[in-house]
Amino acid sequence: MSIRTREWLRGFLHLGARAEKDSIPTRDIDRQEDTVIRALNMLDDRPGIVLADEVGMGKTYEALGIAAATRHANRRSRIVVITPGPDLNIKWSSEFPRFREMYDFGDDAVPVSSLAEFVQKVRDHSVVVAPVTMFQSGRGTGDQTYLLSLYFYWKQLHGNTANAIMARFRGGDHARIDVCREKFLDVFALCEFEDQLAAAFRRGNSDGAAGLDDLYEASGIDAFENQKAVERALYRARFVLTGKLMPMIDLLIVDEAHKLKNPGSLRTEAMTRVFRKRFRKTIFLTATPFQLDVTELQQVFSLFAEAAGAPKDLMSQVEDLLIAVKDYQAQYEAFQRTWSSLDPAVAAEFCSLYDNEPAALDAVQVPSLQLVARQVAALKTLKTEAIEPGFRKWMIRSLREDKRSYRRHVRKEIRASGAGAFPFLIYERFIAELFRQRRQTHKAAVEINMVSSYAAARQGSILSTDEDIPVEAEAYRRLLREVLGDIESGPHDHPKVSYSVADALDAADRGEKSLIFCSRVATLEQLRRELDAAWESRILERWRRVYRGADATDIFDTREDRDKRQRGRHSLLQSRFHRPQDALYLALREFHLCTATSSSDWALVRLPDIVEEANRILGGLRLGKTSAERLDYRVAKRCVEQAAARLGATAGAISPAEKQRVDELLDVDYTGLGLDALNDDAEHDAIGTESPQWHITDRTAETVLGRQGSLWGRQAELLSALPAKLHVKVVEQLARYLTYKQVPFLADLLASAKAAGISVDPVESSALLEFMPRFWKSKAGRPWAERIEAFLRYFLERDPHQQSEILDGPIRTGDFARHTREGESRERLREAFNTPLYPMILIANEVMQEGLDLHKHCRRVVHHDLVWNPAQVEQRIGRIDRLGSLTSRLRKNDGTVTLDVLYPVIRGTIDERLFRTVKTREKWLEFLLGAPPNFSEYSFTDQEPPPLPEKLSADLAVDLGPRYGSQVLHGQERNSRRSSRPGDSTNLSVR
Repeated sequence: MSIRTREWLRGFLHLGARAEKDSIPTRDIDRQEDTVIRALNMLDDRPGIVLADEVGMGKTYEALGIAAATRHANRRSRIVVITPGPDLNIKWSSEFPRFREMYDFGDDAVPVSSLAEFVQKVRDHSVVVAPVTMFQSGRGTGDQTYLLSLYFYWKQLHGNTANAIMARFRGGDHARIDVCREKFLDVFALCEFEDQLAAAFRRGNSDGAAGLDDLYEASGIDAFENQKAVERALYRARFVLTGKLMPMIDLLIVDEAHKLKNPGSLRTEAMTRVFRKRFRKTIFLTATPFQLDVTELQQVFSLFAEAAGAPKDLMSQVEDLLIAVKDYQAQYEAFQRTWSSLDPAVAAEFCSLYDNEPAALDAVQVPSLQLVARQVAALKTLKTEAIEPGFRKWMIRSLREDKRSYRRHVRKEIRASGAGAFPFLIYERFIAELFRQRRQTHKAAVEINMVSSYAAARQGSILSTDEDIPVEAEAYRRLLREVLGDIESGPHDHPKVSYSVADALDAADRGEKSLIFCSRVATLEQLRRELDAAWESRILERWRRVYRGADATDIFDTREDRDKRQRGRHSLLQSRFHRPQDALYLALREFHLCTATSSSDWALVRLPDIVEEANRILGGLRLGKTSAERLDYRVAKRCVEQAAARLGATAGAISPAEKQRVDELLDVDYTGLGLDALNDDAEHDAIGTESPQWHITDRTAETVLGRQGSLWGRQAELLSALPAKLHVKVVEQLARYLTYKQVPFLADLLASAKAAGISVDPVESSALLEFMPRFWKSKAGRPWAERIEAFLRYFLERDPHQQSEILDGPIRTGDFARHTREGESRERLREAFNTPLYPMILIANEVMQEGLDLHKHCRRVVHHDLVWNPAQVEQRIGRIDRLGSLTSRLRKNDGTVTLDVLYPVIRGTIDERLFRTVKTREKWLEFLLGAPPNFSEYSFTDQEPPPLPEKLSADLAVDLGPRYGSQVLHGQERNSRRSSRPGDSTNLSVR
């Protein structure tokens, strides 16, 4: 067997193929390659491993790299990817085509959605991607009646007995099914699995739910009155039969594997039954192998034990590891208590000795130093002999080594003071009274409603229903309803909602996006409403820089009734930028001679000839009534551009590289339909039956030829990469986006023009048009041009479907803020938020916590509603802390840039307990899985504990990375621990 090396791996796998395009540093590609190599070495000796890299470090591509090596070793291998649900199933399915630059799996990777489809496809295709939710089907009476009838067939139950059982099943509304005619999962005939029926209906020596026959033998027909037990038994039969119909799988990849932590859940039971002894090797992907307690790992490893050829003592190995972990946690807590209470001078002495003269610690006489030295020695021994080797045997975890330097965690303490404290005080008394009366309140959940928003409190079941409660509590409920009703119709703001709104708006003013997480639907909606209203007020302030003292009715449209609209300054100016009869129409349009050719200067020198030719072209056109009667700058521009292109081509002024674009300008339909040759809304009135009654003058021609320094001239190279139809659509929609009411571009433009001495009351078209090239270079205009460029770069990386969703979504609507809504596509929200343009704020619920990349242009996450689970907190942050993120790109040029994580906490409420609890749990998730200890980060007292010695922090950190120290683990560690288990037919080693 050859030792696996990076050079060997690169012979068939190129993980760095997209590195430059996706802004992935070389060191991360090297790390991913090392991870693939180490995983392959570990899988030689083990049935499964956990890929536990921190969120956003490329676990998906590492798993695909291992799958590529599996395929490289055996071209006929079968690979199955199990995803958490339909959304991530789509994401994984799309990753295989993207991965083609690194390794080509061909076209055989197929997604499925149902269990029947899964069993069929896994027989015929080498790579199948399936959601774990497919196991949750089968609740229908048809599926269950079939399985019950199948039991009768196998048990040979007929006549009265079978009828009596059916009478007890689901109210007796269903008849037996002829299993010789009907098919299992509507696909598989009885003859394909008849020999497996005993395993399906009898538990035997296996664990888990009882089989139907176990129930019948224990309690006879009365057993079938226990609906829950019968349904579990039917599911068991379904899963067992499914597994028996499947071929052997060479590599099983399970994404977000922490979701299988609950041994009693249907999905966990399904994974155990269906895949029992039906796979050789497995990879579990999760950034959070345990969430609330380390014992959750036991369930992960129990699934490893289901692999074909798994060692019989696997679970006892795991039990030994978990016992050691419990001991380690207890000793660590004792050490933390000792250290936190240590006199600073004594702590400083220990630090000096540990870092510089560790041997001297054996001779210290100070009792407190002796205690610390003993505790440290015990921790180091346990870590070195049990914890680190125990975890390394099964897990690979790479850390963001610098995340503590660039992640800025900010706990923002909010005080509910004055009148704002009144609702919280009443709420506390109300809940306390219910609790005193021994009424079930789900106290924590109810309190979370109140600290989330007043809307969430009002909609909580305890206030929104008229459930009978003790009279003492009813008085508080009536008062609370009255107070919250007054707040809804009055000026009183919820303290946390007010903070989140103001914080996100301040960030938006700086050009920063914010990702806000909420767990209450009512809060999502309230935040969206208040953000939109408050942003409009801020937009008004920008307009007041131009028109001092203006109010909202001066700037924005108002309606006196349904049919009558009073137009404001914004609307009037906006229409001028899109009305072809106004020269401002040209301000945001593309001058094709500047972007497609280098002949605009040549054209200006030959202006008289071009004007003559342009008028000749104009004379042959037939326009709509308005365009024929009044100068239409859109038509004039096209006539001049076509004239210049025609004369330039004749004079040899067009280079061969420019010929294709010039041919588009020379197309017979160009003057009427534009570059995309589509008769759409943009061509209104450009085609008709009227002869033009105006002519193109020299001045008009000079204006429409454009000048260097236009918005689109800067983007010429990017625009040239787009097909003509898409090119035109992008430019037109971006031009309209810039003039939307909620986009402050026009206000910034006028303020800049006013500062330059240009009249803005009224706005004179030619003067503002003349100013535009200077604006794009100004302090106010440069950010707008940069955002458009960043948008185009991102847009070009998207596939056609994603590009369509972007143009038809945020660019068309111009929504300043978005929030998750039932039925809305997660992918559409992702594409909307990942552009540098609107929306600036995404208010998300738990649906957006996992499996989505939202990192392209956001580096701020706000936990408006905190959760108890630290893994969920990390998953939230991981949406924006990923390889190629905005933070990492900015830090290349400025090492002070941070990724900001905000925790708004209302003082004296459940928020404080939530924060303490989740941070304490986070400590173990972080420390046991590789992070160095950090007492100050998880201290909740006013006095910060002394810093640990730097060397001790490093000594106690558990190293689970693909490298160990400076050693690349190819075969050395593996060979030292190899078990001599014969008969493994899926050895992934080099041959």
